[in-house]
Amino acid sequence: MTKQFRIGHTGITWGYDLSTVEQAVKDVAELGYAAFETFGWIIEPYDQQTPGGFQGLLDKYGLPLGSVYCNTRFVDPADAEADVEQVMRWAKLARRLGADTLVLQAVGQRPPAGYDYRGMADVFSRIGRMAQDMGLIAAIHPHTGTMIETREEIDRVMSAIDPTAVFFAPDTGQIVKGGSDILEVLEAYGSLVRHVHLKDYGGGPVRYDADGKEIDPTGYVGYAPVGHGVIDMKAVFEFLERIDYQDWVMVELDGTPSSPRPPREAAAMSKRYLQEALGQAFRR
Repeated sequence: MTKQFRIGHTGITWGYDLSTVEQAVKDVAELGYAAFETFGWIIEPYDQQTPGGFQGLLDKYGLPLGSVYCNTRFVDPADAEADVEQVMRWAKLARRLGADTLVLQAVGQRPPAGYDYRGMADVFSRIGRMAQDMGLIAAIHPHTGTMIETREEIDRVMSAIDPTAVFFAPDTGQIVKGGSDILEVLEAYGSLVRHVHLKDYGGGPVRYDADGKEIDPTGYVGYAPVGHGVIDMKAVFEFLERIDYQDWVMVELDGTPSSPRPPREAAAMSKRYLQEALGQAFRR
């Protein structure tokens, strides 16, 4: 591996609320990651409620904000206006804070039978065009348990977007957990890849208990630190090198109350693998 990538870390490993965000920024900065990503619904209230705002937090630890994760909940595109307004409000704040990427996710539920993804694709394309007008890029993020999980769902939405307006933000762990071959998906949409969430997967099919609740074998919703699961990370990075990928790679791991180690230790494990196995230097 000769190419050096821009590698940051997301805040999800530390938690999902305002009480954890400063520790996340501090740890990510001290570990030497190049940037931070968190949710729009974290940066907005933090910026409003905290002296110095979110910029003050970034400045305190000398860590740039690379990207902002923007969830949408619409199913019927006719009901998307509130989501669009929310995403663009977050986009304005993201731009002011120095980020360059919006990560778009369609959360809330699995698709109803016969769902037509063309309307969703049109809305995401509209968001992408507005983001570009602000100097940002927007990219669609598949996620298990959402409207875009399986290979068929990825194909249906990505084949319907305006490819000049909105792009692709694959998550290595989510795509594998969702039943797809990550390298096949990357090959299919390589020209549209503009953001990457990098996490490993523990392996095996998803299992459920007698009450229908997903069994978590790793303490990270089935995921694992980079290099500690079943995904061929070397092949992923070779692909990114082949397409001359220039955008953010954001290491991520979904923290839970049963996580087997502190968040900082998990982030350090991923960094150590990326340095030792893939030759990443983590220079800012």
